Amino acid sequence: MAEGFSRFENRDLEFLRRAVGEANVSVEESELLIHAIDSFPSEWVKPDVVVWPENTEQVSTILRYANERKLPIVPRGAGSSLAGNVLPVQHGIVLNFRKMSSILKILDRDLQVVVQPGVVYDQLNLKLQPYNLVFPPDPGSSSVCTIGGMVANNASGMGAVKYGVTRDYVLKLEVVLPNGQVIRSGSNAIKSSTGYDLVRLFVGSEGTLGVITEITLRLRTLPMAMRTAVAYFDSVSATTEAVSEIVRSGIIPSALEFLDRETILAVNRNEGLGLKETAAMLLTEFHGTEDSTAHELESALSILRKHGAVELHTAKDPDERKRLWAGRKGAYPALARSAPNPIIGDVVVPISKITEIVTFAYETAAKFEVKLACFGHSGDGNVHPVVMADRSDKELWKRATRAVEEIVTYAISLGGVASGEHGIGVEKKRFMQIEHGESLELMKSIKRLVDPNCIMNPGKIFDL
Repeated sequence: MAEGFSRFENRDLEFLRRAVGEANVSVEESELLIHAIDSFPSEWVKPDVVVWPENTEQVSTILRYANERKLPIVPRGAGSSLAGNVLPVQHGIVLNFRKMSSILKILDRDLQVVVQPGVVYDQLNLKLQPYNLVFPPDPGSSSVCTIGGMVANNASGMGAVKYGVTRDYVLKLEVVLPNGQVIRSGSNAIKSSTGYDLVRLFVGSEGTLGVITEITLRLRTLPMAMRTAVAYFDSVSATTEAVSEIVRSGIIPSALEFLDRETILAVNRNEGLGLKETAAMLLTEFHGTEDSTAHELESALSILRKHGAVELHTAKDPDERKRLWAGRKGAYPALARSAPNPIIGDVVVPISKITEIVTFAYETAAKFEVKLACFGHSGDGNVHPVVMADRSDKELWKRATRAVEEIVTYAISLGGVASGEHGIGVEKKRFMQIEHGESLELMKSIKRLVDPNCIMNPGKIFDL
């Protein structure tokens, strides 16, 4: 236990049982182990206890007590985070929001929905379909990730090039502060010019400032038509150059996703999709009316041919579209089966620098003699260089982490950022000073003001 935190005692366990009910508290070894990890390869640190709150009042009671006792609190959704965002590095109390997973209100005339943090992304959109509405960011972990986790990380995904990221859709938040105070920020209005934007402060804060217990989201209407195509290339640089021209052309794809050869091989091996095993593949999709999508897709295909696409294929029906998307959504899971502990990068660079960062990633992997696979959201410059690593091989792990460090640092030097959608967690803390400079001190000052005892998700984003 780090200096400044209290050791968890039996009296704390008894308090939690009284606060939420014995059935909602566990110190079973199996539960502690499950909640000791997320999807980032790291050392395991077990929490002292796992708690499943059922309402905001229970969360408030727990935080007020934990703040007085100086016990660490780690809010957790599905645990699908890729940067160590919910690791209980100081032990303490993990709050699992599985039992706060209700869709509270669908305001279909206002294109809004009110949810609790434990709602799963795909399940939300399934409930919205009858209203012809959708929450569009579409992360790769959509079948398991929760809305609370998406808000905490400012997650995005394959629709970001057209639809933006989670932050663009959060209108209101109910947040429990570390002292137990419940605040509500934002409104149902779609624009505002009234003071500091506290909603955006909490979005992307990774549970370091408070616990989000209710979320009001903006929605979009479902598109009338969707057209999907895949293009194969003999080089990765050809795909990135094609993407750059598509983005500059004025047409607006809903997705521009690329996979390199290593990723294609892994997907074929694990999903059996029979994708063409060229140097790179680009998946593009357009949403709109029948006429607009037909025009935009044909314009994109013309650009892809110009940049040397060796094969083009357009999905003929929804089933074929689903199969093509299965390849893209299966990219990281397929690579994760190919190495014990892959480290997935999440850099973003200006569109004009995509070729440069991808080329640098391959060169860096070769320099450190590590295997690299690359995929990502080309349309908004978000690249996922995945270094295939194994923590049990100490020398390989050292080379892998050095390769990742050079790739991320170079992305920042190109005017980019260390993380586009996975957050900072424990993995990317070392890049915060490089990226933010003097403004990092203001972030730390905000943290100290809101959470003076530093109980909220300690060890994430930066250290105090």
